[in-house]
Order: sequence, then C-alpha cells, then structure tokens
Amino acid sequence: MRPLRNYSLTALLASGLLLLPLPFFTEANAQSVPEWIDADTLYEHVEKLSRTPRPPATESEFAAAVYVENQLRAYGYETDLQPFYYYTYRQPSSLTLSVEGWKGSAWDVRSFTYGPNGTGTGELVDSGFGTAADFQDGKARGKIALVKRGQTTFGEKVRQAAAAGAVAVIIWNDRDDNRKATLGEPLDMSVPVVSLSKEQGGRLQEALIKGTLKGTVKVDGGLTTRQTSYNLVASRKPSQAGTGQTVLVTAHHDSAAKSPGANNGASGVAALLEVARMLAERPIDTEVRLVSFGSTSTGERGPAAYVESLSDADRRKTIAAFCLDAVGSREAGNLTVTDEQGTKNLPVSLSESSGAVFSTVWNDRGEKTGDHLALTDAGIPAALLTRAPADTWRDQPEDTVEKIDRERLAEAVHVVFSAVTQITDFASPAYRENADGSQSRKSMESESTQ
Repeated sequence: MRPLRNYSLTALLASGLLLLPLPFFTEANAQSVPEWIDADTLYEHVEKLSRTPRPPATESEFAAAVYVENQLRAYGYETDLQPFYYYTYRQPSSLTLSVEGWKGSAWDVRSFTYGPNGTGTGELVDSGFGTAADFQDGKARGKIALVKRGQTTFGEKVRQAAAAGAVAVIIWNDRDDNRKATLGEPLDMSVPVVSLSKEQGGRLQEALIKGTLKGTVKVDGGLTTRQTSYNLVASRKPSQAGTGQTVLVTAHHDSAAKSPGANNGASGVAALLEVARMLAERPIDTEVRLVSFGSTSTGERGPAAYVESLSDADRRKTIAAFCLDAVGSREAGNLTVTDEQGTKNLPVSLSESSGAVFSTVWNDRGEKTGDHLALTDAGIPAALLTRAPADTWRDQPEDTVEKIDRERLAEAVHVVFSAVTQITDFASPAYRENADGSQSRKSMESESTQ
C-alpha cells in the first residue's frame, strides 16, 4: 500500500496566502448565498437528477452520468465516460446436503457468492485444505471433496477440486465465523460448493476416518450477472506550466434502488457541478479533476474502479481529494469534514479553514462505506464532506428534492471552492509531501474470500 501523504498549512498561513476570506457558514449565519454561487441552478441539478431512482447499472444511472457529462462539457472541461464491469449474485433458492445413513442433526449449509448451480453425488473424500498438493493423489475424481478452510482462498479450493475431477465441494470452517463467504469472482473451473460450520465439518471428517460415506450436494437458483456502470471523469489542466499536481473533487450520481436520492447522491453532484462552473474560467496552476462515480451503493465499486484506472504517477501527483456526499438535506446536521482516520490531512485542513466543521467520526451510520475510502487506500489524501448526524431517510423513498435546502448546498460549494482555490491559485506554492511515511488503513471487507 502506498504511504498516505500528510500535509501542513503552517507555511501557507505564515506567508499570508489564504487567498479567499474565510466563509462564515455556521448554522447561525448560513442565511444568504453569495452572489457568485448560483443557488437556483444548484437546486435545479438536484431536481433533475432526483426525478427517478438511479440504481447501479441501470439506464437511469447511465442517464445521470450523461447529464453530468453534458454539464461539464458545457463549462469547457474535457470529459471521459469510463465504463467498468462487475458481477452481482443472487443467492440460491435451494441449497442442500444429504449424506446416506447420517443420523446426526440436520445440515446447516451455506452458500458462496458466485457459487455455480448443480448437483454432485458421490463418495466423500477428505481433501485436506484443498490445495494443489492435496489433490495430487487423484482420490477426489468423481467424488465430493471435503476441504477445510485455511491456507488458500475459497475460490482456489473450488478451482483445484474441479481440476482434480471432483463433482462437488464441501468447505468446513476452521473458526466460529458467520460472515458471508465468496469465491471472489465467477470461476472458469467450478463445481457446486457449500459450507459447513466448524462443529459439523469436524464431525463429518471424523466419520470419514471411520468409514465410507456417500452424499449429494445440490445448489439451485443462484444467478451471477455481469453488470456495467460508468464513472464520469472531467479535467481541466493549466494553460501554462503548472505544479504537475492534481486536485480531485468527487461525488456519486447513483442512488439506492427505491430512493430518488436527492440528498444521497444528487446534492453532492450538484455541488460538484457548481464548483466546476466557478473554476472553469479561473487561472489555475494545478490540474482540476472532477469525478462522478457510479455504483457506490453496491460496495463503492465506482471509486474502486477509478482508483484501479490510475497509474502510479497519477496517484502520486494527486495531492488532495474532496469527496461530496449528502450535503444538502435541511434535516441533517453541520457540514463536517474528516478523513478515514480522523486526522487532518491536506484536504481536511483546507476544508476546515474554509468553514467546514472538523470531525473525528467520518460515518455516523456504523457502515464501512464512503467514496473516499478507495482513494485513501490508494495513498491519495482524501476528505469526506457530509452532514452529521445524517438525515433519517437516507436511501429511502422520502429522500426527495423538497427536503433539499439551497443555502446548505451553497455552503458545501463555498467550502470546496475556497479549499480547491487555495491549491490551484498561481499565488499559492506547490504542496509537498512530509517525510513521515504515514500509512493508510485498509477498509474492512464485508465478505470473506478465505
């Protein structure tokens, strides 16, 4: 993992180069919108985007991305509508294990994400941990392989079993763990597979030591589907020699399946578009890149795909990312800013100096999600700008444009514009890395691959 870069505003403050007056957008005085922010157009963006839900990998999500692209092109930005692909999985409707003559308790079988449908009948054979070496003796051919969790991924166990001619696989746990399990992706070589608990798997292994067992594994009704979504990437580079650095502003144009997503999605996009409009004619010495992500409500796939598309050089030169998410609701709390670790990196510090409230808690919903996480994991200093506590109708049908407040949208625009300008203005120096080599922390995985 690339080191997370930390920055300081000390030199900037000392040199008097805070170019814009600090906005006073607290709850007490966020009553008016500066003339240079177009509040009506901000609200109009939200209204147009939230006319219908925009679930990932749907026509309505694609239409939202095109809307964002057309707006940014009109402002003079170079745009690139970038497709990316991922798989979704519908859990099986039927999942069974039967063992002839078994008199124990009913089998508590579970499925694996991306596990194939099928039926495998045959003798059971203990195949260790399911490594290539465990299958070298050829005993699994035409049989059901019983393998233990550990040493290699679930997907590799199933792939090796299929290559060895097994008709099905039973993977039993080596720990008390109820998390969802996944094969990682659809496999080129696969057979039906189910999982058993540590207790039941251990009993089955002991029974195999004592004698021969014959069983049937059946998986039916599972469905793997390849999905297509899009990130919209727009950029504006300095017309003259610049710093060689890049600053990001991001939002996401998708929504939950049953939600219009006026606040959760559209409000951040509206703010991004207004920041883009205000920066469009301003002299800059740092590349401005604006990214509207797709498929964030299915595991932050858009941010992950964007990071994957970056070269090492792109990652190194991106010195700050401002991630806008759910910034317009009249019922939510203050506009807050933080990073994943609750520290003050460059974008957090600049956002705070521009009027956002610093918070050490980046997510008050108890979920390990956020557009900034993939950027942080890639070594890019990223700040999440949102409102905390969040409103109560996030991802619900009630998240409509009527609950969006113009002044709150304008506040988010003011903060991000002020912060970005402090980086991109010719009068400000290039920001440099500190030498402390701080490391970012990987986000928790929601499914286990091994």
